[in-house]
Amino acid sequence: MSSAALSATTLAVVERHNACWARGDIAGIEALYHPEMVFIDHFSGNRYSGAALREHIRAILARSALDTLEYLDRPRVDGDTAFLRYREVIRATNGDALLSVSACDAVRVSAGLIIEINEYALPLQQPGQTSRKPAAAKKIGLSPRALGYLLKDLASYFEQQQPYLEPGLSLPAVAQATGYTRNQISFALNQGLGLSFYQYLNRARIRHVLASDPASSMLERARAAGFRSSSTFYSAFRAFTGHAPGQLVK
Repeated sequence: MSSAALSATTLAVVERHNACWARGDIAGIEALYHPEMVFIDHFSGNRYSGAALREHIRAILARSALDTLEYLDRPRVDGDTAFLRYREVIRATNGDALLSVSACDAVRVSAGLIIEINEYALPLQQPGQTSRKPAAAKKIGLSPRALGYLLKDLASYFEQQQPYLEPGLSLPAVAQATGYTRNQISFALNQGLGLSFYQYLNRARIRHVLASDPASSMLERARAAGFRSSSTFYSAFRAFTGHAPGQLVK
């Protein structure tokens, strides 16, 4: 097969694969995979093949209904390999964007089927935020997409269970309740939102204060939201709103 013909075959396979992803066609995706297909996530260092690959693909499709996938240009093809650049936005159940992922996939085709996908992805950094070294990211064991799902799970847990109302809430307690490790939660918050766990916790408490009955005093509402001290409340309030509590009361 000539180089041009090989590139044309590769492009056709990759475009069918992209179309299957767009409509959530699991059977169509799996039909395009070579029996020896392997998916390599270079951010987390994870490799998937066989049953683990099928489970990985199904898990992504099951959780990505609200997410936005945008290809940044047409696939670039060199013989049996296509290169795709895309951006994916992971969204909370209310539609709010939680994390934006920028990625490039190198997709290799053999005998008309995809035999290897190498994904090189990173969460987009917060302004002024320092990127983690790849070695540190691999210790976490989660892909950028999985970090987005962690943030989605964490947001749902805080919204539905309101654990922040407990003054003594800790990172280990949240890790145990959500099924993630402390390091994974800390990494996701820092990498995706530019926040520490306690900044995230106090932000949830401030939102609760702002949504509380205005007939109560600010300090009463702060204590009900889980703040133990007025100084912590005042500091968190100013950091979150840019104002002192008294300024908004007026």
